[in-house]
This record gives sequence, C-alpha cells and structure tokens, in this order.
Amino acid sequence: MTTSPDGRSAPRVPNFKRFLITGALLGFLVGAVISLAGEDVRGYSAATGALFLGAFGALLGAGLAGILGILLDRSGRKRS
Repeated sequence: MTTSPDGRSAPRVPNFKRFLITGALLGFLVGAVISLAGEDVRGYSAATGALFLGAFGALLGAGLAGILGILLDRSGRKRS
C-alpha cells in the first residue's frame, strides 16, 4: 500500500480501463480460436464465424473483467 502525506496508508485501486481492455482482448482471442478450431457452418465463412464468436467473447471477457475489478476494488478498501 502507498502512504498518503498524513502518514495513513491509501488503498490501491485497480485501473478499470486496463481491466476492461485486457478482458475484451482475451475474450476476443478465445472466441476466435474456438470458432476457427470448430467445424465450419454452412452459410458463413471462417472469418465471419471468428468475428461473431470473437465479438461475443470480447463482450463476455469485458464483463468478467469488470466484475473482477469491482471485487478487487472492494477488497482493497478498508471498511469504516
């Protein structure tokens, strides 16, 4: 923990922007890999399937990263 000028320790707060971007990128990669590893669907190209599942994975990844950031933020703060 860092200390404030008055000597008390200040809680560490997670950087939510980085959490959300990292979660979205990881979710997109996981969705795209799952799409490319699976069977082809009639009517969709491999790239279209990768983009659809990648976008869905990015949405889920950002949501999970946001929840994780909130939980870390709450656990890092002292209760008065």
